[in-house]
Amino acid sequence: MRTRARTALAGVSLALSVAFCAAAPSAPPSPAASPSPSPAPSAVSPAPKNAAIPVPKAGAKPAAKTGAASSLETPYYRVETDEISYKGGNGDFTMPHKVTFSRPGSDATAERADGNQKRGTISLYGSVVVHDNGNAPEAGAESDEYAKGGPATLTCDQLDVDSKAKIYTAIGHVHFEQGSRKADAERGVMNRSTGMLRLEGNVKTVDGESSLTAANMDYNTNTKHVEANGKPIVIKQPVPTPEPGSASPTPKPKKRRLPF
Repeated sequence: MRTRARTALAGVSLALSVAFCAAAPSAPPSPAASPSPSPAPSAVSPAPKNAAIPVPKAGAKPAAKTGAASSLETPYYRVETDEISYKGGNGDFTMPHKVTFSRPGSDATAERADGNQKRGTISLYGSVVVHDNGNAPEAGAESDEYAKGGPATLTCDQLDVDSKAKIYTAIGHVHFEQGSRKADAERGVMNRSTGMLRLEGNVKTVDGESSLTAANMDYNTNTKHVEANGKPIVIKQPVPTPEPGSASPTPKPKKRRLPF
């Protein structure tokens, strides 16, 4: 069964599409583009609180950097964790412990993260939580409706970001909330290049008193078209009720064809 609709549920999809990438971080800068660290002291001591994590020279084999609440700051976002390692010159990096990404208007936390600077990819794992106040850089002119909804939260088990392809994938127990808007699915993929948002697996969206339940749902953020697929599809919309004391309109009698 397939249905196409322009309903208030489009508001859920629009808000969710912006929240997907509002706090999603890009990969940390390549070590080659960062200044070399200053010589380490002879005695090894824990890094001070909020100390910047040194980034090694290209081609070097850096050891993991650890310390309490160490951080890495770029012009675009700030990363806080207690350990980060770069694996040689292939661009791979690992953050094995709790990590926080933040920038004006949004932040994201996860139990660990890894990625590759050269490919521009990063994955967040475990209890991923993305908060956005609606004023993140991605929330542009197309998101006026989204911004009016107030702060939003996206949670999932894993969030994969391909910053070059502009594809964001949330996996496992995907849940979104913004005011009266809510959405649940097993998987969600947002393609910022095409403007398509796809929700897969036991999809349910709620916008006030309206709701939609389906196996999968596609939403085009450019045309505002919603397409739900799967059996069964359930759409619930509030039915207006007449005010007390008001008479219901009397139906007009049908015209009859006379035999002469």
